[in-house]
Amino acid sequence: MPIEQRAGFQTYWASFGEGENVALLFHCTMGTVGAWRGLTQCLSQDHQFIAFDLPGHGKSGVFTGEWDFQDLSCSIGKTFLDRPMHLIGHSFGGSVALRLALEVPEMVRSLVLIEPVMMNLAFADDPAFKHTYDADHRAYFDAYMAGDNETAAREFSLLWGDGRDWLDIPEFARAQMIEKIPMIYAADSKVYQDDYGFAEPGRLEVISVPVLLMEGGKSHFSVAHMNAALDKRLPDSLRSTINGAGHMLPITHPQETAQAISEFWKNKVHD
Repeated sequence: MPIEQRAGFQTYWASFGEGENVALLFHCTMGTVGAWRGLTQCLSQDHQFIAFDLPGHGKSGVFTGEWDFQDLSCSIGKTFLDRPMHLIGHSFGGSVALRLALEVPEMVRSLVLIEPVMMNLAFADDPAFKHTYDADHRAYFDAYMAGDNETAAREFSLLWGDGRDWLDIPEFARAQMIEKIPMIYAADSKVYQDDYGFAEPGRLEVISVPVLLMEGGKSHFSVAHMNAALDKRLPDSLRSTINGAGHMLPITHPQETAQAISEFWKNKVHD
């Protein structure tokens, strides 16, 4: 699989499957292209899936902060959109997919947003909820601001991981999370704050393609608030919950996630 310059950034990408229907995938922060293999194997064989490592992740180039993380991720994503595609985004990747639906709507056939971390929308709808969210993330934030990346990664994993205890995660995976934990903070300007203006009145209401909003039944309580905020803004949206799953549902529950996506494509998208 190639490593090449995309939007001026060294980018690793891969393609799975064959077919005229193409889906472009955006993984979560601290993830890689490999996170999609289980899900794509469970999805329809008549689709081609294209995925790339976000800046600072996997085999893509080191993220130095010279560009905004979401701005750069969107610019790279656009280089793959040579025809209308389905977009699937998980967590921070969902925010990238959502933004592309605003910026290049003619290239987007549908959106699958798996626990998109659009905290800014939930905060706009209920300012008091920001205090609840901040209090629940205090241990992570304080550790990160103190430069204690290991504690920050452990606390973040407790909130947004796959349900395993920290010491049950393989050592190499813990090391990767500790190394990549600064990328969570790099995403904040567009998903925690609202520098892009996602929450501006009428901003998301122009998205006309069908949207599937997914969440895990055991996920962090903020996910339901964020998906509710999206659901009320998007003209053609549907919500789906995977029982027993947490934030990493594309990885931990690929079959159930794939089934929900397949049904969405079948019922809402005309291939």
